[in-house]
Amino acid sequence: MSVPVNYTIAGNEARMQTASGVFLGPLATLAQQRKTWTPGLLAGVLWRALTNIGRQHEIFKLLKLPDFEALIQTDPRFALKYLTHDYLSRGFSVSERAACFVHHYKRLHAKLPGALLRKILYRDISLFDADEDGHRLGIALSLSRPKDHVGNHSVEIQHDKEGELSLYLRVDRDIVFVLSFTIVPGRVVKSEAADVLLITRLQGAKGYFRQIHIATKALHDVAPGAMLVAALQGIAEPLGIGEIACIRGADQSSYCDKWEHSFKTAYDDFWADLGVELNTANFFVSSVPIQEKPLASIKQGHKLRTREKRIFKRQVAEEVSNLLRELCQGEQHTVPELHSAPAPAILGHRSAQVLES
Repeated sequence: MSVPVNYTIAGNEARMQTASGVFLGPLATLAQQRKTWTPGLLAGVLWRALTNIGRQHEIFKLLKLPDFEALIQTDPRFALKYLTHDYLSRGFSVSERAACFVHHYKRLHAKLPGALLRKILYRDISLFDADEDGHRLGIALSLSRPKDHVGNHSVEIQHDKEGELSLYLRVDRDIVFVLSFTIVPGRVVKSEAADVLLITRLQGAKGYFRQIHIATKALHDVAPGAMLVAALQGIAEPLGIGEIACIRGADQSSYCDKWEHSFKTAYDDFWADLGVELNTANFFVSSVPIQEKPLASIKQGHKLRTREKRIFKRQVAEEVSNLLRELCQGEQHTVPELHSAPAPAILGHRSAQVLES
């Protein structure tokens, strides 16, 4: 008499054995990095991975695609970082963090041509470049990494768990402001949209006040954070994404009570100034483009300047959108430069090839 086989249990056991084997290599490497990975942390990561075995198996399968496989080879913790408690937002569950990670890379793979995707993942793409009073300014997009860097530009900030992609504002060789984001399923921020660009990091680099002042002056008094949000809106349109969201300061991965006011200013107050309110799930959610406050609500004496800055930000978004659309269509293109001309006629000149080797 034959014994019936429980294929579900057998399949789960096989996946457990496969996953355990796959984990051993990365975990062994991580165990040697004692500055950031302690034995206790590694044990917690392994336990959460094994209790989310189906999703972890999906992640390993996804990252075996040719465009992604080098990510694990160069960074053994890449496929496991969503398992850390502070990945993306302090308020997310493990299943939500996993859903965000998988959704992001699936959508990138579906929406971007291979050459462009690899350029973003392993190098960077320049969105703007400009010369201002002897300083070189630029905005670039790349994969978020443990150490902020675009080409030879770097700043010592650990942030690769604070968003899968980053927009960088740099002055000369220094990155002075960073916006990090991830393409997430709308349900994790209580939105009905299929895709949402979730901002989980909006931060200036410590010690670069002078460079930030230079950048702000060159960008028609548009604050660096607002400039990068404008660029992100330009990214949303050609990707077919109609909503942007942002976490509260208290949910930011690096949040601590000692710096509560700073986090509130950088996140909650920033979005409140833009007229974006918290939804019932405590996310700042807005359609793209962000609906601006009526000019009637702006103080007298500030309306003209506010109007000029809004025109500038809309032009930035439009230029980024046009550039990315051309990149997605595989057309020849160059990087637009920012100029110091009055606001309505700032952009449009293009200079350097983006996808050149």
